[in-house]
Amino acid sequence: MNFSSLFGLGFGASILYYALSSSGPGFTTFLDLHGFLIVFGGTAAAASISFPFGKVVSLIKVFILRVLGHYKADYQGVITQLLELNKKASSGVTGLGEALPSIRNEFLKEAVGLVSAGVLTEAEIRNALEQRLKTVEAVFMKEANMFRTIGRFPPAFGLLATTLGMISVLQQMGQPEAQKLIGPAMSIGLIGTLYGITLANMVFLPIAENLSERTHEEVMLRKMIIEGALLLKSQVNPISMRENLNSFLLPKDRVVRKAA
Repeated sequence: MNFSSLFGLGFGASILYYALSSSGPGFTTFLDLHGFLIVFGGTAAAASISFPFGKVVSLIKVFILRVLGHYKADYQGVITQLLELNKKASSGVTGLGEALPSIRNEFLKEAVGLVSAGVLTEAEIRNALEQRLKTVEAVFMKEANMFRTIGRFPPAFGLLATTLGMISVLQQMGQPEAQKLIGPAMSIGLIGTLYGITLANMVFLPIAENLSERTHEEVMLRKMIIEGALLLKSQVNPISMRENLNSFLLPKDRVVRKAA
């Protein structure tokens, strides 16, 4: 479970609830069914028009698995495992096949599998792995961009709800005791804008940034794995492998000789 994302969602919701509850009229003043339907319903409709409905629904799964799910790019762990595999490859890369069941990272397992097969050349292994990297990056970034695109809809529908509220206000002007009706009507009209801004900036856009950041980390990890697999293929010495892979990391994050 990703406690950072959970904390952010919970903290943001708590702050918003406290701010609305501590205002003069109270929290219930900010509950408006019409504004809710226009903003949430309009956003759902626009998302379904923009993307296939199945992909829109699948974003719920993406949110649960990739945003709330626990994930950390274990660069040091991958380097350490590649160094261990390098020792096993000292007698030949075909012996790496025995280590495949113990490899947890799926991309690393694929890379080591291609190397241990002993069929492809270094260039062919690089081309195959880089193409798989591009495919994964494209899929992950598309998911992030879908959230970012949907995040543009709520403020617009919030403005639509506010516009309808203002129309209602103007229609009441000139009627008996209109001065008593204009204030409540304007406040209800502005609630739609509040819903739209909140939904975009506390839900969709932060999720998009979270997914983009995780994608960058995953891409960097896979690039490291590709280089590590090619070094396994070349059967370089452990020191050369360690230093080459450490080049992907800042000095404070690198795997030192003792740890390796």
